[in-house]
Amino acid sequence: MKQKKTKLRLRKQVIICIPIVLLIIVLTIGMFINKDKSYSREVEKNEEIASEKIITDGKNLSEVKYIKEFNKIIEQRQKDNTIIYYASKFKLNINKTLDIAHNLTDNYKNEQYQNTNVIAPTSLANRIGSFNSFEAGVVYFVRDIYRYPEKYGSSIAEIRLDETATINDTINDKVIYMDNGLTFSQYLGKICDLYGVNKSIALAIVYEESGIMTSGLFKYNNNISGMRGYAGWMNFTTLEAGIISHVIGLKAIIDNYSIDMSAPNAIYTLSAIYVHGNPGAGISESWSNKVLHFKEKIEQEDLFTIK
Repeated sequence: MKQKKTKLRLRKQVIICIPIVLLIIVLTIGMFINKDKSYSREVEKNEEIASEKIITDGKNLSEVKYIKEFNKIIEQRQKDNTIIYYASKFKLNINKTLDIAHNLTDNYKNEQYQNTNVIAPTSLANRIGSFNSFEAGVVYFVRDIYRYPEKYGSSIAEIRLDETATINDTINDKVIYMDNGLTFSQYLGKICDLYGVNKSIALAIVYEESGIMTSGLFKYNNNISGMRGYAGWMNFTTLEAGIISHVIGLKAIIDNYSIDMSAPNAIYTLSAIYVHGNPGAGISESWSNKVLHFKEKIEQEDLFTIK
């Protein structure tokens, strides 16, 4: 009898406890749900604040404006690095060259510069015209400031750090490699592409003028095409500088004398200037025929393809 009473008492206690346990479970679940909602609201609030404003350099900027400003900084650094690369090939004072470029272009924001890619004083820029790319403008600027620093308000003493010719001895299987991994021909082709110069003709002239890249001027002075200056044979600081000067010089001759390089007699017309320095002095059949021979051979060998 006593055992039955004990069982009844336990049963009542269990019945009473069940609702209490269920209530506790419901309250606990509710607390977790409210906590998750509160956390979710906090995250959403923080995301809204973050998307609205970002703190940078002590200023509140909208995200869109921040990204635009950041992109401008990256773009300017990329442009500076391009100038630094080419200026180093001419062994120029990097800081001085960058200062001149920044001043002439208002840190690349000047409207005339943005329309033409020309880095030069206004009077000179109007004569130069325009370039199809930023890199073409930089290459021309660096080569021009090396040759004629006075046009840019500087001097040889200020702008040139070293005029010694650095000899490129990176040769593998008789192929010359530049420091960026391109072969001599590929690098020349790259510069030709910047100015729309026929690369086969440009290289053929190098072959003729340098004895297929064996002359002393080529090997020790980086003068790849027999270029002359006011003081005689020219000396270039690096092979890259020699290539750039040759291509820009060839482009200048073609433009100044309005030579149609697609015409059958174009090389013959060019020969009068290269051989005699005067378009009215008569053509050189020997020079022309050699250049045409090299041009044909170059095109058969496909020397400009980057593989």
